[in-house]
Amino acid sequence: SLSPYILPPPPPPCMAADSGRKASPPAEAGEGDGGGGLRPGATLDDFNAFIQKGSLGHNRHAMVDNPGKVEDLAVQFYTLNEDPKTSPNLEVEDFDDTAFLMDCLDDPKAQCDPDMALSLLRVLKVLSRKEANRETVESHDIKIILSFISRKDSLSVPGEACSVLLNMCYGKDNTLAVIEHGGVAPLIRLLNSPSEEVQTNAAGAIQSMSFQSEGRHELREGNLFPSLFPLLDHASVKLRTRCVGVLHNMSSDVGSIALIRTMNIIPKLIRMLSDPQVAICGSAAGAIQNISREAASKQVIVDLDGIPPLTDLLFGSDIQTQTCAGGALLNLLGPGLEADPVTGLQTPQHLANRQALSKIVMLSLVTGMAFHGLYGDDDPE
Repeated sequence: SLSPYILPPPPPPCMAADSGRKASPPAEAGEGDGGGGLRPGATLDDFNAFIQKGSLGHNRHAMVDNPGKVEDLAVQFYTLNEDPKTSPNLEVEDFDDTAFLMDCLDDPKAQCDPDMALSLLRVLKVLSRKEANRETVESHDIKIILSFISRKDSLSVPGEACSVLLNMCYGKDNTLAVIEHGGVAPLIRLLNSPSEEVQTNAAGAIQSMSFQSEGRHELREGNLFPSLFPLLDHASVKLRTRCVGVLHNMSSDVGSIALIRTMNIIPKLIRMLSDPQVAICGSAAGAIQNISREAASKQVIVDLDGIPPLTDLLFGSDIQTQTCAGGALLNLLGPGLEADPVTGLQTPQHLANRQALSKIVMLSLVTGMAFHGLYGDDDPE
């Protein structure tokens, strides 16, 4: 029984002469934000039109001639779209033309001005919420984003770049691009940042990457665990939630299970089964379900009395947590019920015991689904 992976809850120029990008023509009258019934901030048309017109200025470069206006337009777009629940941009299904934005981010002005970089990265964070935009990202775009995560002159800029990567790495191709351009090591280093926000955003990006098998392999080879494990005790609920989410994903690979056991993380996972935060105890149950496939880890879980809290979770109201707890119990108790531990013989009684355990698990899941249907909160997050 293997627990499914989880993603963070939703799961963001001057045209260089040789950029090779295809940009849209300037918007005609009535085609910008607010035209055609669109709310302000629904598209990037105003920003793109200004950047393209900037090529007619004194220096033929909007980032040189009027960087303040570029930053103002970026701030305006982000302000209108900051809250995903009310974001006008998310109401438009079509992809956005990000060519000018990426060229601005690649410009020396953004590379040396933290305020400009932060404003532009926030725009990209908004845009990267849309799958259509994530699918149009080029490998070079990922390289540009990664150039900001090692900045020393600002904590906010690396943190915002991590937020962009959190969204971008929902897709496999973007995860592979992060690996190709050497982004794994600096992301892991940011887990040791003095800023809680940077740590949290880095953990979110790593959680997205760990959804892909290639990401998990590179993270493990990059020595992720020594930086990750101490954060499981952090005071921040959001940071703990993301870190145990990473651990849940990483534990799906056999190569990580022994590391989790030998680094003495199983006791922490068992304690997390009683955490009042549903997301934390659910991810802990998922990780335990995965590591209980290994005989040595299974014995550790049993010796540490991990079965009672798993049983308690069976009768909760969160279906995913119940499923993981049930899978863990089947891994831990099921094999012992199938045959005599001494002789190895299977009798009708052993089969009945196994079936009884399965029925208990199924009954608890059905009860939880009924409870959720009656009392669950249907409001979007």
